[in-house]
Amino acid sequence: MRELENIIEQAFVLCRGGMIQLHHLPPELRPATTAGSKESGPMSLAAMEEYLITEALHRHKGNRKRASRDLGIDTSTLYRKIKALGIDTPATDGRGQRR
Repeated sequence: MRELENIIEQAFVLCRGGMIQLHHLPPELRPATTAGSKESGPMSLAAMEEYLITEALHRHKGNRKRASRDLGIDTSTLYRKIKALGIDTPATDGRGQRR
């Protein structure tokens, strides 16, 4: 949780305003962009959290334990955030097992 909080705090300081944008995030957390694509606009804190969690789950093929480790939060915190934010999770848990 601490690592995710630090990333969001740093992004908020860099944004100099009320909305965090993708370019305020560390490069490893930004989606790969193509030459012609536009960066998305400002995001709320909840939207940013949802985005970061969704990307971590995608990177780890639905494995919640690896995703939580990647985000620097406890697995139980990740489960609570997934439920609170209404994030759709993959049908498998990243180990080839169905939920």
